[in-house]
Amino acid sequence: MFKRLSLYTLLLCLVPIFIWAFGYHWHGNAGLADWDYWLYCLTQSGTAPYALVTCAVFALCFRVLFKNNRQWFWGVFIMAFSVVGTQALKSGMKALFSEPRPFVTYLAEQSPTTTDDFYFHSRDERAEIVQTFFATQSDTPAWLRSHYAEETGYSFPSGHTIFAATWLMLAVGFAQLLGNRSWRAKLLIGVILLWSVLMLVSRVRLGMHYPQDLLAAILGAWVVNSLIFVFYKIKTAYINFSKR
Repeated sequence: MFKRLSLYTLLLCLVPIFIWAFGYHWHGNAGLADWDYWLYCLTQSGTAPYALVTCAVFALCFRVLFKNNRQWFWGVFIMAFSVVGTQALKSGMKALFSEPRPFVTYLAEQSPTTTDDFYFHSRDERAEIVQTFFATQSDTPAWLRSHYAEETGYSFPSGHTIFAATWLMLAVGFAQLLGNRSWRAKLLIGVILLWSVLMLVSRVRLGMHYPQDLLAAILGAWVVNSLIFVFYKIKTAYINFSKR
């Protein structure tokens, strides 16, 4: 199980690694294409409140991994614990490192302000500053401008990435732990892997994160979920041993 979790973690890590390797740097939206809107729609699946719908849909889809409803109910509890735990880790790290987002750095470079001044303001004030500035940028569509205004927090690590990576770790972990090798399990993991990769790409492409934000979030999800599944495996083994 640990090896399989590590394998899928490595697959996700290839996204920021390739971004670094190809030297891609977001610096404004001059290169924005029509297909970027679909990346925005996908990234919204990890944005509150839509992320709650995503959680509910995945929790229902995960039913195919479990033998019965009782087992699935316990699984849903673990899913909730994992998502909340990784988001708490993300929030703590953001507060600790206080790194500005790429679009905030761009805003500071193009206007008479600094990133420190920007984050000194309240969230509502930051949203207004973002709306006002990007309204002057003809290459930034209204939907992206609104997204920037809603996401004025810190950059490191990526909350959307840790959310996506967590669901992938959960799918892989449960399939391995329960010994489910069915085509349904493989399809579920494949779909979530594709969704996760596109989520990571969208965060860099839309100017929300740097590659290191993605990498830290992926590794954070791997650590938390590895610990959860190791504990769950030990607990299950102990319960089974006690029943003998």
